[in-house]
Amino acid sequence: MTLRIFETDPDAAPKPKRSFASDTVGRFRSGRMVGRRPESLNEWRVTSGDPETASAIVQLFGGVAEEWETTGEDALEVLTNAKAVGVIIDGPKSIVSDMRMYANNALFHHCDGVEFLSPEEKRGTACGCPRLLKERKAYAKTGGPKPNIDMRFRLFDDPDLGYFRFVSSSWDLASALPALTKELEGASGPVHAELRIEEVSFEAKNGPMAGQTVTYNKPVIDVIGPWTAPKGNEPPY
Repeated sequence: MTLRIFETDPDAAPKPKRSFASDTVGRFRSGRMVGRRPESLNEWRVTSGDPETASAIVQLFGGVAEEWETTGEDALEVLTNAKAVGVIIDGPKSIVSDMRMYANNALFHHCDGVEFLSPEEKRGTACGCPRLLKERKAYAKTGGPKPNIDMRFRLFDDPDLGYFRFVSSSWDLASALPALTKELEGASGPVHAELRIEEVSFEAKNGPMAGQTVTYNKPVIDVIGPWTAPKGNEPPY
């Protein structure tokens, strides 16, 4: 038998929990595609399907809201003038991470670096990924699994705008994730943090670029301190 008490009072029925990604109003992105070529950006790019959200982003961080070609619902993009933004992270559950490899736009390999996470019949079994980090990186360059880090946050300057996402495959961010997670676990509640794009330069020692200066951008998340919601502005859950 199934409990049917809410059939007679549907307004009192518990509302289903929304998924990690479905209740966000926009995405922060550190790159874009120019034709078929990926381009790394020095300032944040924000996409949204809501004109009011896009307008608010322009007011906060500069830029112009314009349409861009996408099959998703976030048809507006803003190329902001901001390298760094203040964010509010509710806790460690606001960051989901795994390893993923796609083939023909379909998820082909999904693991935590040691064991499969999906499909269900493989879950918990050894995934076969290399054990050493340098070998994982080398394998990823040939098409193997890459980090998939998905963070959900609000903006420090305007928490009422709602939740945004940032998704990254950065190895630098993956390496920083254990320390960040520990900080979030040690906090008694939401934290104020900075999400920024940082330029890294180094002289290549080996390979075809040996002796040349290599420059790339990496995402960085630094915890600044605890964040206390003003009365009436507490997280919805």
